[in-house]
Amino acid sequence: MLGLRISRLVHATLAGGGLALTTGCPSGGQDTDTDTDTDSTGTDGDSDDPTTTVTPTTDPPPPPPPPVDVTPPQLIAVEFIDPQILRLTFTEAIAPVDDVNPKRFRLSVGRYQKNDYYDDYRRTIYSDPEQYNHQQYCKEVCYDYGYCYYQCYYGPTLELDPLDVLADAYNPAQVVLLLTQPATPNLCNLINAISGDPERPAGLLLHYADGGAAQITDLVGIPLASFGASWVKEGNNPFMYVDDLKFPELNPFLPIPCPFEMPVPPP
Repeated sequence: MLGLRISRLVHATLAGGGLALTTGCPSGGQDTDTDTDTDSTGTDGDSDDPTTTVTPTTDPPPPPPPPVDVTPPQLIAVEFIDPQILRLTFTEAIAPVDDVNPKRFRLSVGRYQKNDYYDDYRRTIYSDPEQYNHQQYCKEVCYDYGYCYYQCYYGPTLELDPLDVLADAYNPAQVVLLLTQPATPNLCNLINAISGDPERPAGLLLHYADGGAAQITDLVGIPLASFGASWVKEGNNPFMYVDDLKFPELNPFLPIPCPFEMPVPPP
């Protein structure tokens, strides 16, 4: 009968959703088991969390490649650093110029002329600076009665053609242009006399023709564009006229400062 009661009690407890079955003395005595390991997962009570996810570390993605250079270099300044040396400054570093033909460059005295009474008279004139590039010599002449004056005369004309193209020693965006002869104070006197009128711009100008292998390029091989190339191609002509236009091919228009003026002799 006792077994039947226990069986019915177990079934009743399962039907109620739980089971609390103890064994031992029927008088309610305590369990004498002294084992302190009550955690089935380990002797210290600790357990690893099986849901923990370890994320592997990865390096950041590489930066995007630099943009491809598609912009040609541009000339932004021309200046004398010596009567026989011009320094050209560009917008970016220039490739080695050892093979650049200096005949790609030519200087001119350029003037824009217009007639204030006749609108149809407007033209740009280019002339070879050689005809103005000569030394002026003056000496004082005195008469017996005490009157003195300066007698001046000009020496032979001096060519002012590009002779060689050299890399600047310090700035990769600059190039040095060596001339056949120095610019004279007489030439600078003329240049400074005709310059300064915005309605009739004038000055000593540099021209350049591109094309072929022996041309100026940037470091990735993009060539410098021509400016004033027609004057370069007219290398044997001392003059060139362009009607009704104001320096049409010279972009940029960069008159070269001419700092070697000669003082005017006293009267």
